[in-house]
Amino acid sequence: MRRIIFCLISFFTGLAVSAQRDTISYSYVVKGKITGGGKDWQAGANEYYSTFQFNDRGRGDSIISVFRTDDEGRIISHQATGVDYYKNPYQKTFAITGDSAVWITNGERNSKKYTNQFYPTDNSLLIKWLLKQAGKRTEIIPDGFIRLGDSLEKNFIVNGERLHLKMISIYDEPSPLPSYLWVTDDLHVFADVRSWKATIKTGYESLVDTLLALQELATEPYYADELKKNSKHLPKQMLLTHVSLFDTETATVRQDMTIEVTGGRITAIVNSSATGKTLEADTVIDCTGKFLMPGLWDMHGHYQKDDGSAYLAGGVTHVRDMGNGIVTLTYKQQIEKNILLGPDLTNVLGFIDKEDPFQAPTGKIVKSLEEAIKAVDEYHRLGYHGIKLYSAIKPDWVAPIAAKAHKFNMRVAGHVPAFMTAEQAIKAGYDELTHMNFVFLNFMGDTIDTRTPSRFRAVGDYGGSLDLKSEKVNSFIRLMKSNHITLDATMTVWQNMFDEFKGDTIGYLKPVISWLPKEWISYSVVRNPFGNEVQQPQYRSAFKNMLKMLKLLYDNGILLVAGTDGGAANALHHELELYVQAGIPPNQVLKIATFNAAKCSKVQNVYGSVKVGRPADFIIINGNPVKDISDVRKVELVIKNNLLFQPKELLASQGWKYYY
Repeated sequence: MRRIIFCLISFFTGLAVSAQRDTISYSYVVKGKITGGGKDWQAGANEYYSTFQFNDRGRGDSIISVFRTDDEGRIISHQATGVDYYKNPYQKTFAITGDSAVWITNGERNSKKYTNQFYPTDNSLLIKWLLKQAGKRTEIIPDGFIRLGDSLEKNFIVNGERLHLKMISIYDEPSPLPSYLWVTDDLHVFADVRSWKATIKTGYESLVDTLLALQELATEPYYADELKKNSKHLPKQMLLTHVSLFDTETATVRQDMTIEVTGGRITAIVNSSATGKTLEADTVIDCTGKFLMPGLWDMHGHYQKDDGSAYLAGGVTHVRDMGNGIVTLTYKQQIEKNILLGPDLTNVLGFIDKEDPFQAPTGKIVKSLEEAIKAVDEYHRLGYHGIKLYSAIKPDWVAPIAAKAHKFNMRVAGHVPAFMTAEQAIKAGYDELTHMNFVFLNFMGDTIDTRTPSRFRAVGDYGGSLDLKSEKVNSFIRLMKSNHITLDATMTVWQNMFDEFKGDTIGYLKPVISWLPKEWISYSVVRNPFGNEVQQPQYRSAFKNMLKMLKLLYDNGILLVAGTDGGAANALHHELELYVQAGIPPNQVLKIATFNAAKCSKVQNVYGSVKVGRPADFIIINGNPVKDISDVRKVELVIKNNLLFQPKELLASQGWKYYY
């Protein structure tokens, strides 16, 4: 829900500048491993330089930057050059020209009237500027306001050295949740620590976990207050009358139904006009014209603590976590106990990858097959539901890992490892394929290094030419069907990569653009796309073929589940729209997002359907998504875990609007 602008700017090393002083070196740390770094330094009274680069599985920025301030500390010019996250050329300039602030990103010019707003390119300068402002608050470019909150001072001993740091909270309005930066006494940034990554002063990498734990503790009062303000306990007994009830198992709608909920469980489902049984309750909600269905599932999440309101506001009551740190189990327990606001983490997979220059940024990183087998044991002991394998796993490790997982009745899913095909992965023991691109890569041989962005480029380049009527495609689908393989396609990911280009509005935000805080609208536009204009025709052809493949798999009875890989409920709603765009009937898409998910998660006897005796875990929609799948966004009420949530209130708490 928040703009992600509080990060140390990423720049490439190697800029030679005279008169360097106050040089600070930083390390970029992922899973305890240094995968990048850089330097910040001052070359004159008002002249600053930064260099930074990092490797994220073959991706990652490499940019050189120089910026200048006026005597009061405002940034008045900035130049950055290098490559962006996808290794595409990147160039940006900023300058004050007359009474205008002008910034140009890869040739795209933007400007606005300059009234002493701060250009937030450097966090150290931003903090110093904020401390001088009334209320520690400033307007920023391009839009919005930033303010400082409370700070926490801590002393540490590192390698025998005493270290005094301040944890400063920064609010990107209108979000009520802070980001954190650690600074030294002279207000230089010491560390920017996130759950999957950290940028920290070189030599102090061992502090990352400690700083992250302190940040977690600092947010506990916020999350306790968020749950208290945005939820209500269900009445002891309630009736929901005259509602259209969606039966997920048959994908049909039962008209004019009444649902009785007692003590958080469904105790009766009758036709509202039935005379055989009279139902009474303390609370009666007339749902005439409304649509009731089980809560939605996002089957491909990497859940973060601040995702809760974004999911629940969109009617998502269950998330399958596809890879994270062990803290996810704490979030799962806190949500179940109604300590933390969020969807139930009903299905949590243990993530395994091999130590490698292109290794994953989360989960367990192993050096050998023996360690991988031990990781499966550990995940089972901790109560994980399945195993997700990643791209650097050796192909000959898959079968023994899968066999071990299957002994524990744990499903195996994930990326197809490098130099292996999906067909080989299925025969080695996969139960599920993660991401549609691996279906297409199956027909391109086992020589592609899918640890790298080649797993994207190859599909973009050649996916459009795959003949879906060919025997090799039909044979592979038969293999999937005979082995009961599930597909988590994440179509929103591929639309963003292959069908959205510079200047386009991000697909899953386009339908809700009027809901966004006005300060954030500029961030909904694609600035640094995966593909360029030359690649656009073939990439779009690849995405169209992906949609056709999705429909072909559906037609052949492959179990599909709907996942996002980021974007919370907004992305899931759009994922469902893409399924309909592919040609799958809306009622079947709703079944995919509920019953199929519960079945894949082996909890279809508890969740995924609205039935007597089950927990009240459902949503009420002001519309009919069977007729128009986009109505799935019009959620008026969410009921789960004996609590009631109103999406409009949840969104308002984050500064968002709603459809009414």
